[in-house]
Amino acid sequence: MKVPKHYFQDRSVLALVGANIALFLLSAINVLLAVGADENPTNIISYRDTPKVGQVSGPTSDLYQFAVFVFITTYASIVLSMKLFAHRRNLAVGILGLNVLLLIMSIVIFNALTRTL
Repeated sequence: MKVPKHYFQDRSVLALVGANIALFLLSAINVLLAVGADENPTNIISYRDTPKVGQVSGPTSDLYQFAVFVFITTYASIVLSMKLFAHRRNLAVGILGLNVLLLIMSIVIFNALTRTL
C-alpha cells in the first residue's frame, strides 16, 4: 500500500497512530491475561437480570473475539486514514480519533464483562 508523502510527518496523525497502537497492545494484552488467568473453562458471556434467563455461560474462547475486534478496527482505521489523508486530512484525523474512543470503550466493556462476579 502506498503511504501518502507527508502522512507520518503530521504531528497529530503521528500522535493518534501511536495512541491507537498503544491502546491496541493494552487491550490485546488485557484480553490474553484475563482469559488465560481463569482456571474454570467457562466464563459469563452475558448476564440478564431476570429470574427466567439468569446467567449465560460459555467457553472462554469466545472472549478472544475482543482481541480480534480490536485488531480489525485498528488496522482498518489506519488504512482508511492513509487513503483519505491526501484528499481530506481532517477526516483522516477524525477517523483515528474516533478509533481511540472505540478502543477505550472496548477495554471498559471487556473489563465489565469479565470482572462482574
